[in-house]
This record gives sequence, structure tokens and C-alpha cells, in this order.
Amino acid sequence: MGDAVNPWLHILAATVWIGPQFFLFIAAVPAVRTIDDARQRAEVMRIITTRFGYLGWGALIVLVVTGIGNMYEHDLDTDILFDLNWGTIFEVKMSLLIATVLLTAVHSFLIGPRMLRMQESAAGETQLASLRRVSMMVSGVVLLLSLAILFCAALLDTSFALES
Repeated sequence: MGDAVNPWLHILAATVWIGPQFFLFIAAVPAVRTIDDARQRAEVMRIITTRFGYLGWGALIVLVVTGIGNMYEHDLDTDILFDLNWGTIFEVKMSLLIATVLLTAVHSFLIGPRMLRMQESAAGETQLASLRRVSMMVSGVVLLLSLAILFCAALLDTSFALES
């Protein structure tokens, strides 16, 4: 039973990471855009993005730590890391993870704050619309990368079961 804790935390963190992305992309952001008052809209976005930021970064940290733990729990030897099937999938997954973390950092620390400042200062709508498109594209790519990471995880689990 103790062996299930780390994988469970890993799956829980993945759920906490991806679930809110869908919610933000499909429900929260479009709903916030219906708020007519620009200052209220900016304040609501600040609250949502700040809370999601804490939740998202916490989930990413748990994912990385438990992912490392999962490797040690399976007692993977170096042969499997260089296996054409398992090793390649693992390398793709890690590359996707790095890209996800980098894009999330760009969005969290550059794009998002700049967009909020522009909303709060009632900057030109053309500039804001352009930055909003960039934000949506980056967010969409992060969501797609996250889903690809989940798919790689399923492939790794299937490949590991076949190797055993």
C-alpha cells in the first residue's frame, strides 16, 4: 500500500495541473471577458491568475519530485533509459516537460503580469488584444504539451509493463 503513495501523488498533481487549465481556457477567461468594467475585469483576472499560479506551480513541483521518486521506486537501471522504445518515450516526455515549464514561466512572469498592468492602466485596446492573443496561444500550447506528457506517461507505463 505504501508503494502507491508516490504514484498517487503524481497522478493527483497531474490532475491539479491539467484540470484548471481546461477550466481557465473554456470557462473562466471567457466569463471574465463579459465583465464590462475594465478595472473589475482586471481585478478578477488578477485574483484568478494569482491563485492558479500558486496551484499550478505547486502541482508542477510535486510532479517533478514524485516523477523522480517514481523512477527510484521502479529501480530503473541505466539499460532501460537507453532502450529504444522506453528511453525514447522518456526523453520525449522530459523534453515536453522542460518546454512546458519554460512556457509556463514565460506566461507566469512575463506575459501575464504585463497583460494585467495593461488592463489596469487601460492601455490601448490594440496592444491589449495582441498580447491577449499571445497569451491564449501560449496557454493553448502549454495545455497541448501537458496532454502530450500524459500520453507519454501512459506509453511509458505500458512499455514498462511489457519490459517486466
